[in-house]
Order: sequence, then structure tokens, then C-alpha cells
Amino acid sequence: METILQRLTELDEITGAILVGKDGLIVSGALHSEDEEMLGAMSAAIFGSISDYTAQINNGDLHHVIIETSTGTVQFAEVGELILVVTTSPSSNLGRVRLEITKACRQLSRAVTAY
Repeated sequence: METILQRLTELDEITGAILVGKDGLIVSGALHSEDEEMLGAMSAAIFGSISDYTAQINNGDLHHVIIETSTGTVQFAEVGELILVVTTSPSSNLGRVRLEITKACRQLSRAVTAY
């Protein structure tokens, strides 16, 4: 898992990546922040809230979330019972980032089921 996240962060557009359990505990990470544990818990809460919202409005299951900010994006992707959280730079190619996240999710899903 560590290798998959490391490959993501080697891309110019991606500034950090963590894999978080839906309970908020960090499974693996490369986010470059002293507050990784707090960010993991907040990420799980955000993803859970948005997932509850989409369920409440009968809009299907949540798979991917993009939050745009003045300094880039924060993207959340569901990987079974885990959440992949990726931060990007403001000049990132969102299509390429989304493609790399999808590829990483497939690899992480295979790694998780192998355990």
C-alpha cells in the first residue's frame, strides 16, 4: 500500500495522499503534515457526511468527491472500507489525477483483498 501511495505522490500534480479507514484511523500515508491523525479523522467524517447526504437525496452511492480550493483540490475516493484522500496543486490536470486515483484504487483494492 505504501508503494502505491508513494507512486501517486511522485506525480507533479499530487502533493499528498493518505489511506484512511472509515473510522478515521490512518492505514498508510504520505501527506506531509504533523496533524495526519486529525486530518484522517476529519477526512472520514467529511466523506461519511457527504455519503449520508447523497443517500438522503436518493442520488446513489458515493464513490468520488472533489473539493476545489484556492490552493488546489482535495479528492476522496472509496476503496472498499477505506478512503483514499489525495491533495493536488492548483495547476493540476484533474483528468489525469482522476485517472491515477482510479488506477490506485484498483491496486489498493487488490492489496486489501490479498490480506
